[in-house]
Amino acid sequence: MRLERDEFVITFDELKVTPQILIATIRKAGYTAQVVGKKDGGSARAMPAELPGGFPLLDEALAQARSTRRPIVLDFSAEWCAPCKRMEQTTFADAKVKELLRRCILIRIDVDGQVELTQRLGVVGLPDLRLVTPDGRVFRNLRGYQFPDDFAGQLERLLQAVER
Repeated sequence: MRLERDEFVITFDELKVTPQILIATIRKAGYTAQVVGKKDGGSARAMPAELPGGFPLLDEALAQARSTRRPIVLDFSAEWCAPCKRMEQTTFADAKVKELLRRCILIRIDVDGQVELTQRLGVVGLPDLRLVTPDGRVFRNLRGYQFPDDFAGQLERLLQAVER
């Protein structure tokens, strides 16, 4: 079966189990989990349209992108993330994807090591990939496992947009 996303919603009784226990159980199974909203009006944080300043990792990438006119690919992942590992073994190992990524600035971000950056960019599930133009605009946000051909197509569109 080919799923576009490994994402689902769980409704639960907070009198019987806490969100923290659910999240811990889901993460132990190798998936990402986060509470993103509540029935009482809570909602997920919006993804910024541009990369924020003040993070050395992003500031350096943006400076390099502007000077070389190459787009940035931000790859948010974690050691415990099963779909991230699968992407590493399949998608990032694909010859066409490798060739296209050579024309980009690839920044790999461990969400457990860059918590503030991850929260600021509104990452709510993994893998999370941000395709960013050299001027810092988020061109596309890809969440969940990406098949090699699909990801290559997204990279081609990003590169075409930058070359215009």
